[in-house]
Amino acid sequence: MKKTFTLFIILLSFVSFAQNEQSTTRKFIEEAQFTKISKDWNTIAEFNSGIGEYVKFFPIEVVNLKSNAKQNALQLDMYIKKPEIYKTVWVGLDEIDEFINFIEINVIPNLDLKFKKKSTEFIFKAKEMTFSYLVDEKEKRISISLNNYEKDGQLNYYFWTETQVNKIPELLKVLKLIK
Repeated sequence: MKKTFTLFIILLSFVSFAQNEQSTTRKFIEEAQFTKISKDWNTIAEFNSGIGEYVKFFPIEVVNLKSNAKQNALQLDMYIKKPEIYKTVWVGLDEIDEFINFIEINVIPNLDLKFKKKSTEFIFKAKEMTFSYLVDEKEKRISISLNNYEKDGQLNYYFWTETQVNKIPELLKVLKLIK
């Protein structure tokens, strides 16, 4: 019995470790010796919490300065207070179309959804971040967590807001600019 339980724990740890995946953008940046990341600060979707935390989404262009290879992506900057940390993750071009479809098909049509004694949650999981839209009878909430791409044993970082749900269409506009 103990051997079976130990084997189960080892397999569970292996599966969890195997799910830690880097975006194609992070891999591109890590493989380049010299990199340039260009951001357009006029094109941004920003979600703020009532306690001063935030998540900012914006399109970027990454250039390998040696090979001149280029890649477009979505950058997400998150600031949270507990633990106080500022993190950056990327959603690669290979995940953008799925993110757009997820928001257009599952989130936008349900922004006015209301429930009584029920709830529903729409979840999009990219390699480096997870976006969630929750609707229940009392609230609507956006949650964004950073997946543990670093394989360092750190917990995922988490942001949520109820007052910024109406800004989801701004995120969709930013996503559509990435090509």
